[in-house]
Amino acid sequence: MSKALATKNVAAALVTVAMVVTFAFAFAAPAKADVLSDLQAQVQALLAQIASLQGGSGASSTSMGGGCHTFTQTLKMGSSGGEVMWVQQFLNGHGAMVAASGAGSPGNESSYFGAKTKAAVAAWQAANGVSPAAGLWGPLTRAKANAVCAASGPVTGPGTTPVVTGPGVSVMAAAQPANSLAPAGASRVPFTTFTLTNNSGAAVTVTGVTVQRTGFGVDSNFSGVVLVDSNGLQVGVSRTFDSNHMATIGDTMTLQPGQSVTLTVAGNISSTTTGSGQVVSIAVTGVNTSAPVSGSLPITGAQQTINTTLTLGTVTSGNSSFDPNSAQTKHIGDTAIKFTAVRFTAGSAEQVKFYSVRWRTNGSVSPSDMANVVTVVNGTSYPTALSADGRYYTSTFPGGILIDKGNSVDVYAQGDLVGANSASRVVEFDLDKTSDVYFVGQTYGYGITPTITTIGTISTASTHGTAMLGTNQPWLQGSTITIQGGTVTTIQNANSVPSANIAINVPNVVLGGFQTNFAGEPVTVQGMTFTVSSSTSVGGVLTSVSVVDENGAVVAGPVDGSGTGLATLTYTNSVTFPTGLHTYTLKGKVSSNTTNGTTLYLSTTPTGGGWSSPQGQLTGNTITISTGAFNMNTMTIRGASLSIAASASPASQNIVAGGQNIVFANIQFDASQSGEDIRLSTIAVDAVATSTALDSSLSNCQLWDGSTSLTTGSNVKNTITSASGGVINNFTLDNSLTVPKGTVKTIAFSCSLSSSANATNAIRFGVDSTITAYNGTTNAQPTGVQSGNSFQPTVSATSYSGNMTVSSGATVTVSVDSSSPSYAIAAGGSTGVTLGVFKVRAANEAFNLTKLGLTTTNATFGASSTAAGLTATAGGDIMTVYLYNSSGTLLGTASFLGSNTTATSTLSSPFAVARDVDTTITVKGDLAAIGLSSSGGIGNIIKVEPLNFEGTGASSGTTVRGAGTGTVSGVRLFKSYPTIALDTLPSTGMADGRLMRFKITANAAGSVGIAQFNFTVSTTTATITAMNLYGFTDSAYSQAISGQGSGGLIGSQATATTTGAVIPFAPLTTAVQIPAGTTYYFELRGSVSGSASGASVVTTLKGDAAYGTTFLTGYNVQTALTATTTDIKYFVWAGNSTTTASIVGDNDFSDGYSIPGLPSSGLIMTRGN
Repeated sequence: MSKALATKNVAAALVTVAMVVTFAFAFAAPAKADVLSDLQAQVQALLAQIASLQGGSGASSTSMGGGCHTFTQTLKMGSSGGEVMWVQQFLNGHGAMVAASGAGSPGNESSYFGAKTKAAVAAWQAANGVSPAAGLWGPLTRAKANAVCAASGPVTGPGTTPVVTGPGVSVMAAAQPANSLAPAGASRVPFTTFTLTNNSGAAVTVTGVTVQRTGFGVDSNFSGVVLVDSNGLQVGVSRTFDSNHMATIGDTMTLQPGQSVTLTVAGNISSTTTGSGQVVSIAVTGVNTSAPVSGSLPITGAQQTINTTLTLGTVTSGNSSFDPNSAQTKHIGDTAIKFTAVRFTAGSAEQVKFYSVRWRTNGSVSPSDMANVVTVVNGTSYPTALSADGRYYTSTFPGGILIDKGNSVDVYAQGDLVGANSASRVVEFDLDKTSDVYFVGQTYGYGITPTITTIGTISTASTHGTAMLGTNQPWLQGSTITIQGGTVTTIQNANSVPSANIAINVPNVVLGGFQTNFAGEPVTVQGMTFTVSSSTSVGGVLTSVSVVDENGAVVAGPVDGSGTGLATLTYTNSVTFPTGLHTYTLKGKVSSNTTNGTTLYLSTTPTGGGWSSPQGQLTGNTITISTGAFNMNTMTIRGASLSIAASASPASQNIVAGGQNIVFANIQFDASQSGEDIRLSTIAVDAVATSTALDSSLSNCQLWDGSTSLTTGSNVKNTITSASGGVINNFTLDNSLTVPKGTVKTIAFSCSLSSSANATNAIRFGVDSTITAYNGTTNAQPTGVQSGNSFQPTVSATSYSGNMTVSSGATVTVSVDSSSPSYAIAAGGSTGVTLGVFKVRAANEAFNLTKLGLTTTNATFGASSTAAGLTATAGGDIMTVYLYNSSGTLLGTASFLGSNTTATSTLSSPFAVARDVDTTITVKGDLAAIGLSSSGGIGNIIKVEPLNFEGTGASSGTTVRGAGTGTVSGVRLFKSYPTIALDTLPSTGMADGRLMRFKITANAAGSVGIAQFNFTVSTTTATITAMNLYGFTDSAYSQAISGQGSGGLIGSQATATTTGAVIPFAPLTTAVQIPAGTTYYFELRGSVSGSASGASVVTTLKGDAAYGTTFLTGYNVQTALTATTTDIKYFVWAGNSTTTASIVGDNDFSDGYSIPGLPSSGLIMTRGN
């Protein structure tokens, strides 16, 4: 047997072993990442053995020993592709090994320049005198490497192709993909990489590349073969192998002189392949071009092993809500049109990245008919590149768009319609082949071919909706969009040009308006006709009428109305209407001989020649206008007119002598029925008084437009003439006043009143219909602003503002306000306690409060802190009183000294009280502490109420004094006090015997002692006996309180004699003591019987409806015995006013009245069975 034959036999045997290994995995569970790496390692080893056994029997090619090539590219950390694999081969063959094993090791070189490659380059640079030894594969390093390779000479070996140059196009092998697996369903699995170079001096066109499937496999392993450029973008469409295992792939491309392109032949592996274990390759056998081709062909790259055991990720297509989903019609000029949309959903096997999409346009549209074509993915736009034949739009997504497992992305093609001659053309964006969308799984790194969901039916009609069918080409047939030229959406009355009064003999008054809405392209009409309809004869009524656009530009006219009866306005100049919604206004002049009050409206009939010869500006097509006649809004012809009257405001009231700038009247000038704006230079005010003595008491009389005076300087009147029958006072305005037509303007009249004015005298101001004030002699007449015509205004009735009666000064009351707080208790030493709210009200004029007197006459003072029955005082209980306005600003303070029950606060600044407005003052106080060395009284009720006040009238300056009225509820003072709240128990389960849970918290001011609890129990069906009350220190009700019975038992066991009877629990010796700021927890238990269905128990911790009344002389508290036997109180407690806890005989006990959280009706808990 010859050596060559022996070698072939051994190689065949090894291939068989490889196939056996692969088939063995075919029955295993789906491969994970570690299984994949094991398979790849075994395949690489087997293929390496095959190559070594074949020796020189295969086709030979030329390279240089030790991984030598001619290096041309600068590479650095992060570089990929290109010559990276050559660099790693060179380093491994020249003493600077990249890695001892795995990626980058000899025989396992990769196309990625990582940290290991950088370190190896630096080591080789240092060893060969290249400085700096920084790991950059730059010009110096390449020159040194090429020199080393040139010295070593060429070596012939398998799998390489000699570099050949010459005229025309040269083809040479590039760095080849690594041998690996080709899993079923994977797309764009790389096989062979090659470089085309145009060596000529002219551009060369390449129309395709011929490839042939080789190796130990069959064509059916492939669903297609494609050509991919160095950017990962597919060139041309996917092709299938013919009977000779060959295919021509790629697309027409032009190579400029000296240009090189690197391309990769990739295979789409059939998802139904049964060739697991077959080792296949794809050889480049030819380049289709008219230029000479030089180079050694075929070029064969990686040998990939078909695998059917690896479970790749999946991507499923589906309908997107962005898709039109039906045939559409759009206009030329429409923008951001969504042509076709699809939703892609990642499966559960692995995350995927979406790298590119290629749309194919069908229909009659051309690229020049569209602009700004983009691909939108989840709202982000990506540009498209148009193919040379103008049919394909491709978008790439740098770095890929990550789609997590189970998530989706919506993808659609979008663009504008711009073609001038594109009317009636049809746009359709399709996805031709599944390879036109490129996804890569992120676990195994293989391309994924999407699974197509069937939606709708593929149509052969010229217009149709969207459909998907995986066996069809295209698999996504987009909805058709028919491009339409100019059309009329609407021509109609413009409501934005409303009915109005229009002036006579004034140019450019608004006569009417209309709106146009043309779509697709601007439309030009050669003429327009409008009809004028009126309530009187309109012949010659309108002149100089123009059509004006929304920017104020005249687009037609001016023309005069012609004819009698229904006059017409005829425009013969062309008008171009742009696309979209636009408003046009007709403006002209109404003849001076027109009757006042005449109404008119304009109408037009765009169809039937009313708007003549409409033509599209882009298409030149005749546009059909179908809009019939419509009327514009009615206008009323009005001359200049003005009505004058006095407002009822201000109402009749008292005014104080000395008041400044008092508003006496408001005069209204009504131009709502005027056809033009009105100008006034004088205003007449009528004065009616009970006594002319007031005339000299009024000064500084002015007219006001809002806050602006219309009469200043010499136009201010310092005397007024009045009479019981009224006298006109004429005011000359500083500047003329304009009242816009259709509006009413109110002018205020004010004067200052002398402090010596007689009380009870009265005066009023307004207008009198019997007086001819604007006759052109006494006063100038109003004039129309636009026409300049003067006229007599209308005063239809005599009218006056309120009657103003002089009074001597302010009338003020100070009382307790309804917002004053209810009765409450407070701890000694508390600060800022709200004691009451007072109300101040001033009549006749505003008031400035300067002093406020306070009283505690209604307070109750008893024992002081010594608990020895000593009398306390207001000064002992209240340290300081503070007065605040409603905004919280401090107004003043007061102190009750010694045994005084009154105090006065002189405010830090006068407190302004508006006229006829309730203004509040909040009273707060700092309370005395209670203790052996403190002055606070135990149980004292503190009431601070208004006593008197003093202040001045804001206008008159008169001093006003008066008495305060009203009582407050008061605050009762204790050293400390309890707060009570219900705790939770289930609403059912009463059989467990727990009747109620509640908690008591002692105020932070000090501890409290509880001397008695009282309960009532009402049952339905059930019977409660043997009740016990327990106290605990924790919310879990597990730590019993100390100082009481076993387990925290309070008092002794009790049994209700009747339903609803009061059941007391009192400590046997010492009150239950709760430390300051601490919460104790209490549980009432009983023996429950008869808790059948429907049974329930209602338990009440009783409160008290009023404060106790039986006290030892000098005290406002009592002993526990008095509280429980004499006053019959239900909840008895002490604030521990001395240094030791109160015992039941101390005068330190109070009841449950107004204790926070304990209503007088008690706390109630209901439980059922």
